[in-house]
Amino acid sequence: MRASVASGAVAAAARRASFRNSVDNSVASLRRPKRVATSARRRRSSTPRAHHGPMTNLQFTPDSALAGGLILGSMVVAKRLNSGRNLGVSGDTKAFARGEGRATSAAFLIGLLAAGYAAPMILGAQAAVPMVDATRAIAAGALVGAGSSLGGGCTSGHGISGIGRLDVRSVAFTCVFMVVGAITVAATGTMDELHVSQATKTIDMLARSPEAKTILYAKIFAAGAAVQGVLYALAKREGGGITDVVKKLELVSESVAGLFFGLGLVVSGMTNPAKVAGFLAVTTQAFDPSLMFVMGGALALVVVSMFLAKNALGVSRPAMAREFSTTPKYVDKSVLIGGALFGAGWGLGGVCPGPGLVNLVLNSGREITLWCVAYFAAQAVQQKLSSQYSLE
Repeated sequence: MRASVASGAVAAAARRASFRNSVDNSVASLRRPKRVATSARRRRSSTPRAHHGPMTNLQFTPDSALAGGLILGSMVVAKRLNSGRNLGVSGDTKAFARGEGRATSAAFLIGLLAAGYAAPMILGAQAAVPMVDATRAIAAGALVGAGSSLGGGCTSGHGISGIGRLDVRSVAFTCVFMVVGAITVAATGTMDELHVSQATKTIDMLARSPEAKTILYAKIFAAGAAVQGVLYALAKREGGGITDVVKKLELVSESVAGLFFGLGLVVSGMTNPAKVAGFLAVTTQAFDPSLMFVMGGALALVVVSMFLAKNALGVSRPAMAREFSTTPKYVDKSVLIGGALFGAGWGLGGVCPGPGLVNLVLNSGREITLWCVAYFAAQAVQQKLSSQYSLE
């Protein structure tokens, strides 16, 4: 009797255990897809975004900033001596949209985009850079587009090319956008948006470039200058006429200028919105003076090179055009208003035209795409309004 009861109890316990196992397996099977989905969400959210993730510290990088500035300056000089035009990214996007000099503008912009593709192969893997959120990116792109179109330039066209020619309009535009940019960064919390720590003194975080990197930067500088020099010599062999050969050489020169200018932007750190915001955050200890070396190196090279070209070498006209292009010599409201709009956009997002286009390939994503769309749309709207109401 007892054996029968014990046997029944064992059987009942076995049935209960089997039932529990089946229930556990069913629950596990229901939960498993959720864990996979959660894992997928985690993988998607691992993509760097400015408004997510831990705070980061900026580094003071004078070596790469100076090297990048020299590369930028070399292409400004090359474009001036070869095509006779001033290097300004916003000027080329504006000219391309208008259909003025479409082939040469397109060649330069294609070279700039190619730099975003070539940078990882030439410079090594590039760390993802932070970007402001979509709404802020659209507003920043629109302000930069409208301001550069109205003011006739940007950080490259006015800040390097223009000041390098001692152009008073460029000096005024640059001063305005620097001041407004700094105010915007302080007033709108751009550093927080880009998750840049303000608890560390950036100038104490010195990061020198390794010798191998310095040699690589020197090779890039030399390669760009050498190619442009060869193109200059080939054009001069045509005897000063604007022949079909010269026109083709000009397109090549424009593409090379865009490519090496884009590489210079990457080397200098200009393609990192966080470093731009750090440069404009002059009232905080996170202020990053690296970009001073970018502009200083570029301007020094442009001023000295153009002085020697005209006074020591007697260059009176470009190799691929009949004359040097000229710009107005006065400061008007369009320069001041344009500079203010540009500075507000630059401070809001840490992106200007050249780095924006390079990052469209180098750090592609929704936010930089929206920035570029807003930039081009704002330029087009400003040009349309200017033609109707004489705003320029």
